[in-house]
Amino acid sequence: RWMMNRDTIIRIIIGAIMVLLGIFTIFVKSFTLNLWLLLIWIPAVFMEYRAFSGRDRNLFVPAGVLITIAVILSLNVIFPGFITEGGWALFIAAPAVGLFQSYFGREEKDKGVLTAASFLSALSILFLLISVAPTVLGIFIGIVLLGVGGLVVYKNLRTIKR
Repeated sequence: RWMMNRDTIIRIIIGAIMVLLGIFTIFVKSFTLNLWLLLIWIPAVFMEYRAFSGRDRNLFVPAGVLITIAVILSLNVIFPGFITEGGWALFIAAPAVGLFQSYFGREEKDKGVLTAASFLSALSILFLLISVAPTVLGIFIGIVLLGVGGLVVYKNLRTIKR
């Protein structure tokens, strides 16, 4: 039976991240103009590797924070305005990611860490929903208006033809 050990899986994930960074560097012009992001990605990936390989479990929290910030800043480069249009709420989730990693990556489970991570996640989701609510609400109202208006037109066209 074929099985991968933990180190192999971690190396595959790191390799996949490097491939994505390479693709972004080649094909996304704004990413090339923002190579400073690598100064965040490289230590983040290195710390993640050290934490998940068991070499330094104290790196779970800072690694999770850096990875999350790297993802948010990369999304802002790929989708300009991402942070100002609501993505800022994900910064609150950065320590939550690190805390969740710390909780699940250790043998001894500390409920306080899980509680703090859950609270920060809920807060981040709440602020994200509040930020995107006007847009989502506008789309929802638009869809309802299209549906109701289309139904009114359809019913009236049916009665005219009779």
